[in-house]
Amino acid sequence: MIKLSDQETAERLNRRRAPMLFVIVIFFLLQQEAYFSQPPTLTRPVDYVRLVGWIALATVLLAILMRGGFWFKSAAVRALMEDEVTRAHRASALATGFVATMIAAICLYVFNLFEPITGRAAIHILLSIGLGFAVLHFAALERRAVKDG
Repeated sequence: MIKLSDQETAERLNRRRAPMLFVIVIFFLLQQEAYFSQPPTLTRPVDYVRLVGWIALATVLLAILMRGGFWFKSAAVRALMEDEVTRAHRASALATGFVATMIAAICLYVFNLFEPITGRAAIHILLSIGLGFAVLHFAALERRAVKDG
């Protein structure tokens, strides 16, 4: 079996990061469609499973966005993946997520004037929009960097 150097491993993982993020975000967005098409009533065990699944996936996406993922790789490989370009992409993606969340909050405030929104639904919408936009922007920036590099 051929052992890849840390540099080769980091390069291979950098090329795979954007496509993996796009797939994970697609699952996350599909989860939102399922959530809002049949909101959980919290009267059945399956409702708790759905909520825990959403919270777990949101937590994993946030951790990937903040730390890059690949937690089971060596510290050297993770350090190679965390270059200046990746840090700049992460900062830009976090700014995008923040702005998307603020716009969504303004929209929810106005919408709530006409139709009441529960706190749980508002939190779900804000977290999903902010995280979704941030991760999609990060993945797009990383994909462009891999193509250009």
